[in-house]
Amino acid sequence: MTQSIPPPAPRIVVGVDGSSSAKRALAWAHFMARTTGSVLEVVTAWQNPASWTGVADDWDPVAEARAMLRACCAEVLGDGRPPDVRLTVLEGPATAALLSAAAGARMLVLGSRGHGGFAGLLLGSVSAACAEHAACPTLIVHGDDPPPGATPASLPENHGVRHPDDAGRPAAAPVRRPAHKPTAGGAR
Repeated sequence: MTQSIPPPAPRIVVGVDGSSSAKRALAWAHFMARTTGSVLEVVTAWQNPASWTGVADDWDPVAEARAMLRACCAEVLGDGRPPDVRLTVLEGPATAALLSAAAGARMLVLGSRGHGGFAGLLLGSVSAACAEHAACPTLIVHGDDPPPGATPASLPENHGVRHPDDAGRPAAAPVRRPAHKPTAGGAR
């Protein structure tokens, strides 16, 4: 008698670097995972510094990265991390690590800017490269709107996400680009 092995559960992969943008992406990825019945895989990447000058001999980048992931998950998802959330630390450039982790995933979720982004950019280089090259749908989270059903406890104010019930303050309105008004003759 043969016993079939069930296929692995579908995954939603989210890239986290500790930035407020990544924390908002984590909140949305958690919503997407719950909505689609997927496992949530929270991924971060680390690289050896270009120069080892000044790096302590006992530096453990994997432990440091795992601690950052745990802290972000506790902040965004609460202290009792759901059992269907996996933490993954990968070595290498962020873009390559995220594309590798997202192989076979249902979706890749990223913040619009991480710690390495310039404030004026709408899309960071990692999120732009992942959106261009991912083999799965990619969600880039812009703005401060929380996912449906988010609670103030799951979206602390200290990373820029507000909820309508958060101390009576209204949620931040999405930024809208002004509509283009054509000039006489339809020229821009």
